[in-house]
This record gives sequence, C-alpha cells and structure tokens, in this order.
Amino acid sequence: MTTSTTEFPPEFAGFHENARAKRLAFPFCRPCGRFHWYPMPRCPACRGREIEWRPVSGKAEVFSFTRVQHPFDKARTEALPYIVALLTFADAPGVRFVTNIVGDRLDEVKIGQAVEARFTADRNGEPLVVFSVA
Repeated sequence: MTTSTTEFPPEFAGFHENARAKRLAFPFCRPCGRFHWYPMPRCPACRGREIEWRPVSGKAEVFSFTRVQHPFDKARTEALPYIVALLTFADAPGVRFVTNIVGDRLDEVKIGQAVEARFTADRNGEPLVVFSVA
C-alpha cells in the first residue's frame, strides 16, 4: 500500500485503489443494480448498503464542459488553458463525473465527444484519473 500525505474521505478508498491499478471504477448497488457517483455508504436510489466498486471501460462521452482561460490560483497559470468536463458512461448509467480533459487535441472537445480515461499521479503521488479525446 502506498503511504499518502493526502487524506480522502473513506468512501473514496475504492476509487483510489482502482485508480492505482489503472482501473476506473464506480460505486454499484447490488440490491437495485445501479451505479452512482458521489461515493456514499448508502445507495441514493434504494438506500441499500451493499455497495461494491465495479470497474468500467473508461470510455466516456462529454456531457458538458468549460475551457478555463484565467487562473483561479497563480500556481495554475502555466496549465492554462485547461478543460473541466462533466462526463457520462454507457457502461455506468447514472454516473456523471467531473474531471479534466488533457492532451494535445483540446480544440476537438465538444458536447458528445468520445473520451477515454488516462491514469497518472498528482503532486503527492496519489492516483489521478483524467481523460483525453478518444
């Protein structure tokens, strides 16, 4: 197990464990058979407690996005412009996931654009999931 300087709420443990293994996974409720995102101890649909982390393909579609042109923080100036997107997943219905789109094809990003998960690490070495144009 990796030692971390970053503390995450315990309900995110499954997400980070899967990301370390270069898998994208979301909470799945066994009783009602639904995915959900934001991780929580009970299913938001049926209130069931039998939640497991189920891997998905990592292929997604852009539901909405914004291109950030101005830094909110001087430390992020060199990263401009960057894209923050809301994604949907055919193999995880009901999940809408906020993330960054990265790569050299940012001008191609549009609503409905196919994107794929990429696995990297943040400044602290923690797993980071980002997406790029497929």
